[in-house]
Amino acid sequence: MDEYIITIIDSDKEVARIKNFAETIEELIDNIVCMEYIESIVSVTRTKDKKTWHIKDDVSLSLLREYRSKVDDSINLRDYLTGKEVLDEDN
Repeated sequence: MDEYIITIIDSDKEVARIKNFAETIEELIDNIVCMEYIESIVSVTRTKDKKTWHIKDDVSLSLLREYRSKVDDSINLRDYLTGKEVLDEDN
């Protein structure tokens, strides 16, 4: 599991840095999507190698939240995001 430092803008329009842990960057983004107090992501840094992603899109977080609200099976989603399971796209 990797440690990430995320620079965010919260619901009070303040810039903050938070720490989160995830198996993959996809799982990390899902974690952030589930944190309703986060208005937008400024950057994400993986601490083990200092790899940084700068985010320039404020709309995607809202769109991802809309999609996430339609997910019924969070366990299978987590398994997929961490590479532990392949989704059965035939169902």
